[in-house]
Amino acid sequence: MIIGGMTQFLTKAQGMPKNIETAIIKIMRKFIWNNKKTSPISLEQLQKPIEEGGINLIDIKVRNEAIKITWLQSYLDLSSSRPAWAFLADIIINNLKPTRINNTSDLNTFLQSWDPPTRGLRMTNLPKEITSMLKIAKKYNVSFVLIKLLKQLKKQLLVWYHLGAPPKTYHIQRDHCLQNNHKAQKIKHLIKISKKIAPNNTETTNNKKKHYP
Repeated sequence: MIIGGMTQFLTKAQGMPKNIETAIIKIMRKFIWNNKKTSPISLEQLQKPIEEGGINLIDIKVRNEAIKITWLQSYLDLSSSRPAWAFLADIIINNLKPTRINNTSDLNTFLQSWDPPTRGLRMTNLPKEITSMLKIAKKYNVSFVLIKLLKQLKKQLLVWYHLGAPPKTYHIQRDHCLQNNHKAQKIKHLIKISKKIAPNNTETTNNKKKHYP
């Protein structure tokens, strides 16, 4: 359909504002029913396959959601071919990180158990394109799911808000020490630290500085 073809490129590049989406749907309805005030058959029915009594009419809303999912697919590409804009999106999203995390360079909400807000005042700090992408991810429960994670990949996972961390894993003072004194960000860092300090794992008092491995 002409409407789908003419709008697809710009929607892929810039997204489509809701008011434009609504206006296009209204134009489609008027065209199909020759400006009649009421529609004998709903657009939802016309959008169904021919076998189900429809005419395969394009569903602009679903098409636009599919485009947002392709944005998400590119954003979640962690390989060397990851697009430059995805790294910028990381920085913007990580401005809304939990306060207990100091370093934002390696954070990824899809690899951790924290979620950036998609509503409320804090959400206004995000560009509408990123907010839209995150809402789609939440709507369809998008997440990383691996049947088997290689040992080397496990070591690359982030320590803070780890998806597999059981309750009460984290400790404010210990976390502060690991982040600031040991610069621990990934599982491989914890393994290295534990091997290094295990023989001298002590906690002193009497006004002496406490050490938390």
